[in-house]
Amino acid sequence: MLMALKRNQKGLTLIELLAVLVIVGIIAAIAIPAISGTINKSKEKADAATDQMIIESVLRYVVDENLNETVTAKSISTELVAKGYLNSDPVWQDTSKKKSTFTATLTGNKWTVTLNT
Repeated sequence: MLMALKRNQKGLTLIELLAVLVIVGIIAAIAIPAISGTINKSKEKADAATDQMIIESVLRYVVDENLNETVTAKSISTELVAKGYLNSDPVWQDTSKKKSTFTATLTGNKWTVTLNT
């Protein structure tokens, strides 16, 4: 009986093992670029959300301060963080997109905000 079991034992051949490794390699080659692209897109969206948050804070700032003229080159840290419009200095995922000042322009009854490096 023991001899019958030994003769009927089956295992993976080298070809089968190689085929499995090739399939896993193909799946990895497809998945890795897709994942890195998703990560980059999420970083871009996070930076856009940070910019939008600052713009909304600037609009609250000009309304609360009752400003009636264009505000040029004010520091985000000095004006928005120090006065409580933002909890802390904003952080950008891509440091080349970092903004440090803002300009709020009043045209008619509408404010337009521009963020500057």
